Amino acid sequence: METISILDGLTLTVASMLVVFTVLAAIWGLVEVTSKLVQSSETDAGSTEMSQPTASQAIAPQSTTNTLAPNSKHQKVAELMALVLASEDEPNKKFEIVESQRIK
Repeated sequence: METISILDGLTLTVASMLVVFTVLAAIWGLVEVTSKLVQSSETDAGSTEMSQPTASQAIAPQSTTNTLAPNSKHQKVAELMALVLASEDEPNKKFEIVESQRIK
């Protein structure tokens, strides 16, 4: 059996880590591109006409305490986390979201 020196081991480790990080970066890029494509197709299909803000919307003051605008991704994540937490005690039970309401 051939012995491997410390330098050979470090070289192999660095090369392996570079390959892993390159593959992870490529997967991350594909996910981002797919997300942009899906998001743009949803907005194109969902909004066929642009609406102009009315005078009452333009005058209404914005709240400074709530800096986060409602986001559908955040809502989906919150719903999924609620289902995960609810199903921890009873893993074989089926759960269904009936209503989703934001609490400030």
